[in-house]
Amino acid sequence: MNALPYLILLPIAFGILVYLLPQGKFTLWIVGAGAFVQGGLALLFAFTNMGEGRRTLALEIPFQDYLVLALELILALYFAYAAIKARRLLPLLLALAQIALGIFGEGYTRGARVETPWVSDELSVLMVLIVGVVGGLIVLHSLGYMGRHHEAHPEIKDRRRGFWATVLIFLGAMYGLVFADDLRLMLLFWEVTTWASFVLIGYNGDAVSKKNAFLALNLNIIGGLAFSTAVIILAATTGSVSLSGLGAAGAAAVAIPVALLAIAGLVKSAQLPFTPWLLGAMVAPTPVSALLHSSTMVKAGVFLLLRLAPVLAGRTTGNIVAIIGILTFVIGSFIAVSRRSAKRVLALSTVANLGLIAVCAGIGTPQLLWAAFFLVAFHAIAKALLFLGVGTASLATHSLDIEDMGGLVVSMPRLAILLVVGIAGMFVAPFGMLISKWTVMEAFVAMNSPIAPLMVACLAWGSATTVFFWTKWIGVIIRAPDPDMPRGGLEKGTSLGESLSETTLACLAIFSFGTFPLASAFLVEPWLHASFGPVGFELSSTNVFTTLLMVAMTVLLPAILIGVSRLRTRQLSGAYMSGRTVSPGLAFKGSAGVEKMVDLRAPYLTHVFPESRMLPIGLALGILLLLALIGTVLV
Repeated sequence: MNALPYLILLPIAFGILVYLLPQGKFTLWIVGAGAFVQGGLALLFAFTNMGEGRRTLALEIPFQDYLVLALELILALYFAYAAIKARRLLPLLLALAQIALGIFGEGYTRGARVETPWVSDELSVLMVLIVGVVGGLIVLHSLGYMGRHHEAHPEIKDRRRGFWATVLIFLGAMYGLVFADDLRLMLLFWEVTTWASFVLIGYNGDAVSKKNAFLALNLNIIGGLAFSTAVIILAATTGSVSLSGLGAAGAAAVAIPVALLAIAGLVKSAQLPFTPWLLGAMVAPTPVSALLHSSTMVKAGVFLLLRLAPVLAGRTTGNIVAIIGILTFVIGSFIAVSRRSAKRVLALSTVANLGLIAVCAGIGTPQLLWAAFFLVAFHAIAKALLFLGVGTASLATHSLDIEDMGGLVVSMPRLAILLVVGIAGMFVAPFGMLISKWTVMEAFVAMNSPIAPLMVACLAWGSATTVFFWTKWIGVIIRAPDPDMPRGGLEKGTSLGESLSETTLACLAIFSFGTFPLASAFLVEPWLHASFGPVGFELSSTNVFTTLLMVAMTVLLPAILIGVSRLRTRQLSGAYMSGRTVSPGLAFKGSAGVEKMVDLRAPYLTHVFPESRMLPIGLALGILLLLALIGTVLV
């Protein structure tokens, strides 16, 4: 069975149906059915295509050229309307440029060659699983979460029908983006994800949400304009708009289009200097953060970079992409150390991890693409779990401050264990701490470039700070709680959908870590052999042992917490300060009779790595590197 049309069209059909019907309990059933159906189709497609290698998929679209142009113009007109309504000049100008470029490029791209409009390979299978399974679980989580979100924020207008319709349409667009080898089709789905991001970031409707939604729109339209220009140049110079055909064309003919496509990928994956749109997106409801800005949409950016890896490897463009990636990795990690907002830390760590994937794509060796494959997979699962868990915790504690999660192991023991699984998956399990960093470091050394030592140092600094802020967060979660803290009571308001999706993601995380050697042998290595021929690269027995050891650690840490969580059944007493306590607030007199206050908060190096200083430095360096990228292909 050809599942491609159903993967793209069924989520869109469910989304349209949700939007047209009046909101009620029946809406929840439709959304849930849409999530399950598209997830089931994704699993069916993955299992039937796994191990099949590169395949051509059949899907004929009547009047494709006219339909694609019409949809792109409708999206651009919507952006222009939104800009006029909000009285914002920049997005209006960008939308008008999008309309002009679409009409102008029609004459060049119509009739361009495309050998295989739709293709599937092992990377497509991975992305289908991420979109279908992880995305479906996030949608399921949102069924209960969004209701509680509106109860906690009655001032926000209830637009859940539009929310779920947009999310489901977004999932369908992601499937189209993953399978499209025709760059015109990929561009259409690319712009649909931009529309979905804009709508969902601005969901709350307040001034901050609207500001950040337009920031995301502006930067992503810039990426879309780069994408569209690349397609026009390709059609005009080579007569082909096939993504997989870039490597067959002459290097000079595709130099500018490849650079423009790389810029589009950097924008969508929020690499410097485009990082602010992703950080601003954290104002949206947590399922939006999990779906668009952690697990799925930003993966579209690195997905494109990985598709470009064969033509980026060994070129100046690829090296600059790698430098931008390592800069984003280290700057994002540094800033995350100083932040206390849970969603801010998750956003910064997302940016940092995507930077590491950009490094792999830019250098483009088989070993690095092997690491990138698993970085994409493990980051999607672990970060989705963390975002959803943080959302549940914030509704219970009425705060996004990490310090307010102190003693969560007692007040919300189930959630605390799941959060620790997600955190452990980010910095302990296979690619969080050791194997991926080691693989990237080997690639830097092999570059034999004057900048290689600096890149190794950046990798070491970023990795060290990553371990620091993740272990700090775990310490807060398992910290001794206050004696009057409610024991397990904060979990009573959690819905079944929230609990089910979070638990399933935790199980998926552990399962994916444990089956990593099998995935390498039967999924990743065949993909590398098909892309590069015999590469002589296989997972060594030492790496398998190391991986299994890390999996054991990932399981052991939450298992220990199961015993610790039983503290909720025991009598808790205040801390003993080895001195005469002056007040219940832990003020005490030491041996010299000096009154002091005990601070049990985790260390935040706010004055060492302030975001107000680090981010502008990163943006300035990112702009310089972006100009260098453009300059290398124009000179």
